Amino acid sequence: MHIIGAFELDISTSTSDDPACARIALQKATFDPSGRVFVTAKCLSLEELEGQINVLQNELNEIRKRARREFQVP
Repeated sequence: MHIIGAFELDISTSTSDDPACARIALQKATFDPSGRVFVTAKCLSLEELEGQINVLQNELNEIRKRARREFQVP
């Protein structure tokens, strides 16, 4: 597993019996009483929310890069 931040990349390499596979899991999250999952802290301004979105996008971009390396996609 490759832990990035809010997300982790879980990769299984290929074997003679199974192809390689990957999936993304939440590494850290906050749950409210109704069971909703939050992947950011509370944001009190648009700037804070945009910052959190940028962090999530950066993390997903890093996961994509790592997955490309694992699957050896040019």
